[in-house]
Amino acid sequence: MVRHQTLVFRVCFRILGDREDAKDAAQEAFIRAYKKMDGFEGRSSFKTWMTRLTVNVSLNERGKRKENLDIEDWAPPELGDGPEAEAVKAEALAKLHKALQALQPNHRAAVVLHDLEGMNFREVGESLDVPEQTAKSWAYRGRQRLKDLLT
Repeated sequence: MVRHQTLVFRVCFRILGDREDAKDAAQEAFIRAYKKMDGFEGRSSFKTWMTRLTVNVSLNERGKRKENLDIEDWAPPELGDGPEAEAVKAEALAKLHKALQALQPNHRAAVVLHDLEGMNFREVGESLDVPEQTAKSWAYRGRQRLKDLLT
């Protein structure tokens, strides 16, 4: 648990967009992992198995919350240093997380795992239980939608 808690929380947060929901989902992911540990067959790494379980828990939680998100006021962060620039960057990051919530769940999961968590497409595909090419396609479509939403 200690080894994977940061990854699990980040994936939950990036899919759900809310810290408290992410904490709950991360806890649920670890409970399910414990209960299903005998189902881990070693065909993939434990990290990939745990990530897949985490994505499933997060998407299930996300499906329970059908909220409309307003992302029209997003603007890219201005470059610079200092407290004002940091505040602008933080606001832009929050808007990005909000925009992520507007993506289809499978596209959001692929973008989160590949672009934000740094997994390769083989790992993303294994985590989402889809072929590598499907993972690439979902990430591409998710990035295109983000581009449309944020520009």
